Amino acid sequence: MREFWDVFPVIVIFPAFALMFKWYFDYRTRKQLIEKGLVDEKIKYLQFERQEQFVPSSLKWGLVFVFVGVAIVFLRILSEYIPGEVVLGAVLIAAGLGLLVYYLIADAAMKRHKRRQPELGGTTGTGL
Repeated sequence: MREFWDVFPVIVIFPAFALMFKWYFDYRTRKQLIEKGLVDEKIKYLQFERQEQFVPSSLKWGLVFVFVGVAIVFLRILSEYIPGEVVLGAVLIAAGLGLLVYYLIADAAMKRHKRRQPELGGTTGTGL
């Protein structure tokens, strides 16, 4: 079992980086195609307009990691009083709370965007 945990970071890290690079280069290729006008208006809407309306997804993952990190710190401090079985549940609950906070922020931003859209003359904007 010890050998598996020695190799585990390699098994996880390299595919994760490969996937991130693939997403980035796909995004960049689509963006360049749209900027050169090689796709129609529907694709432009699907690719960029929806992203600009809502709160960035990086905020979602930032909130999840902050909530999980805070939960781990508190659980580490209180490790004498809390059984080990509770730790996983508390970390998952913290991640869920982070996602709920993101939902509330994104929902408020979407509503704000919808209220401002008539003021902008029907054009799209970030609404933030």
